[in-house]
Amino acid sequence: MAASDDYQRVIRANQKLHTVLASSYNETEPHFRAENSAHVDEQLRKIFSATNGRRLLDLGCGTGFIINIAKKYAKEVDGVDVTEAMLQRVDRSGDAVIRLHVADTGSFSVQEGSYDVVTAYSFLHHLYDIEPTLRNAAKALRAGGKFYADLEPNFYFWRAISDLNPNDEYDFVVKREIDSVVEKDTEIQKRFRVDKDTFNHAEYGKAFLGGFAHERLTEQLLAAGFKDVEIFYYWFLGQAELVNDSRRTPAERVAMADVFAETLIRGLPLTRQLFKYIGFVATR
Repeated sequence: MAASDDYQRVIRANQKLHTVLASSYNETEPHFRAENSAHVDEQLRKIFSATNGRRLLDLGCGTGFIINIAKKYAKEVDGVDVTEAMLQRVDRSGDAVIRLHVADTGSFSVQEGSYDVVTAYSFLHHLYDIEPTLRNAAKALRAGGKFYADLEPNFYFWRAISDLNPNDEYDFVVKREIDSVVEKDTEIQKRFRVDKDTFNHAEYGKAFLGGFAHERLTEQLLAAGFKDVEIFYYWFLGQAELVNDSRRTPAERVAMADVFAETLIRGLPLTRQLFKYIGFVATR
């Protein structure tokens, strides 16, 4: 099968999977939780402030997670996704002008230098090849514009989890992560009747490539036309237990999680396999 055939196969898998998931997506995906929305809001606030941004291009916008947050900062938003059922769930209320496009993010036609901010949230791992989308993001941005992506699978975490024997005894925090790697396709098949092969191709960057490595991702972004790349890690092993610990107040939970995260970040690169996700802000 030619590379172009594989590229289209992954697109079709995403359309099939996300057409099924669209109606329940906002209620089942963990990135819609309040603590994560607050994290993303802070990232976007900084980016729009730094760029004086007015125009946003959201690649792989899905049901509008980024759009819902960013429309209070942007005046105009273009959202792009291959699955029409997801786009139908986007809330277009508010003052921002929101335009939605059913298209592949790697070939979507953009006017060069016409956007201040480009986003791709928890999306790049759904692609067979991220490079066309990275080049399109760079083309879309004006000089000094910023490209923000987040909640992508961290290669070092996924490799460490995959190397563990799922039949051995582990603490719950580890066992849960093993199950999320080994059993997720089975869960989706049982719950939504989407076959494993479709699910895994729809998450190609995770299922087949094992996530994104800091060094390779930086190389790809620079090659795509970005002049500066800031890579960061997010959500450490066991963080969910801290932020949901009923023995402490919500403020205490967040403060404790922040302290742990700051300590682990200071330990990079030694601690990078403890973070589940990787993200970046790249400047054009």
